[in-house]
Amino acid sequence: MKISRDYTQPFFRQPKRHRVRSILIASLLGLLLGLAVVWQGDAVDRIIQTVAGLSATPTPQPRELAARASALFHAGDFTDAEALLSRAIADRPGEIAYLYAHGRVLIELDRADEALALGDAITDIDARAVQGYALKAAAHTWSGQPGAAIPIALSGLELNPRFVPLYATLARAYVNSQRWADGLEAAERGLSISGDDADLNRAYAYALSSVGEYSGAITHLQRAIELRPAYLPTHFELAGLYLAQDEDQSAIDLYDHILAIDPRNAGAMLRLCLVYRKIGEFARALGFCEDSVTNDPSAPDAQFQLAMLYYRERRFERSRAAFQQCLEHDDGRYNLSCRYRLGLSHYYTGDCTIGWTLLRDSLDLARAEAADETTLSNILQGLDAIESDPTCIDDAAQPVSFQD
Repeated sequence: MKISRDYTQPFFRQPKRHRVRSILIASLLGLLLGLAVVWQGDAVDRIIQTVAGLSATPTPQPRELAARASALFHAGDFTDAEALLSRAIADRPGEIAYLYAHGRVLIELDRADEALALGDAITDIDARAVQGYALKAAAHTWSGQPGAAIPIALSGLELNPRFVPLYATLARAYVNSQRWADGLEAAERGLSISGDDADLNRAYAYALSSVGEYSGAITHLQRAIELRPAYLPTHFELAGLYLAQDEDQSAIDLYDHILAIDPRNAGAMLRLCLVYRKIGEFARALGFCEDSVTNDPSAPDAQFQLAMLYYRERRFERSRAAFQQCLEHDDGRYNLSCRYRLGLSHYYTGDCTIGWTLLRDSLDLARAEAADETTLSNILQGLDAIESDPTCIDDAAQPVSFQD
């Protein structure tokens, strides 16, 4: 027997209660949509979304933003942490905890002036808030004003003698003021309260290094890294101490570890270049210097070291280019060193006129800066070489006779 099927009806008939529920929901949605025409507000939208089974993306609360920023701070991502804290403060401008955390991040970003302003804002909110003193003292210390930091830190400790970050700042400020014994004592007082603060262990290592106690400094830097493993400045400081103790392989291992955390860290590449140059592995040194410049071409120290390695290998075309980049990005440290070597590189690649000009300018600069005898001798030898080289003498460009 053939069964006739009406395909205008669903194959499975809905239970009656489901049909009733669907009709009610549809009616309610229609009613709410009608109301929305008259009353357009967020409340209606939220009701509609709820009935329809939808939900809006929630806006993060300030506490959540601050927690995420804290995680980023400890992971070494200061830029993103600063952005999140700015959002949290925009919503809760009087929250001291957020202001203090923001100030700490700003110090890491070399924006100490802004951190100092936040310290003032904290003390304006609450004159007895120790976080304001800690932030202002740290900002002064890291901006090269330890003398201003010391009384502020001491005032903060009068309010709360157990606030450990103040001891870390005070120890560093004392050392930077050449008050080494006071620096050691401040750090030791802080450690008697808590040995589990990474910044305090780092500050104590800094104080120990200032008096030549490198073994103890290494121990406390290792502890600081255990407490805050993603914070790279401490890794660099520990590697520097390894080099000072001629523990070159330990330094290499640590720089490799930094690159495992941050594969594009030009600073670690440059340090590896210097270590390998120190132990005579010049090919590896050159490779790391090239990598460093590739990742940060604006760093004059990397350009200088790369140029020196090219110069050592008599690859003067390349040394000339690197010394030129060194001068273009110079921050005041390499003006003379790169300038006169650039002049020599021009001479060795056949450009006597530019070489002579650069060396003559370098001689004036060296005398003005009272440069060491080795530098003066190198410049004078270069000038003598150009003046006596017959290939440099022609009608178009004959160097002016050198006069002392």
